[in-house]
Amino acid sequence: MIAVGGYRREPGSVAKARRIATQAYAAYPWIDRSVVELLVSEAVTNAVLHAEGSHFYLVCHSPSPVDGSVQVEVHDCGATLPRRRQPTELAESGRGLALLDQLAAAWRTELTTGGKSLIFTLGGGACRA
Repeated sequence: MIAVGGYRREPGSVAKARRIATQAYAAYPWIDRSVVELLVSEAVTNAVLHAEGSHFYLVCHSPSPVDGSVQVEVHDCGATLPRRRQPTELAESGRGLALLDQLAAAWRTELTTGGKSLIFTLGGGACRA
């Protein structure tokens, strides 16, 4: 892992988590940090808005030595899994899962003993390590 952090479940934590994630992958030019920034922002915002408890956690894994892909996890204390929505054109929310579908190589959610995890993988192409 190259970055692990716990954050208070408050709006200001979104920018902090996003910044930590993009900095964690700055040394890996094949990882699109703008995609990391967007998907972390979506996942963390959902934890802030919809989870329970006072904290959430972000884990940024080191690139895979096999293919250079990375895995990012957001853990929170909520037991409700995200659900798909059909936002209107002007809606300000409801697009997070569609963004994961479009930009992540894979993603999933898991119920844990303390809540849930949203885990996404970004493809890295050929190994650069």
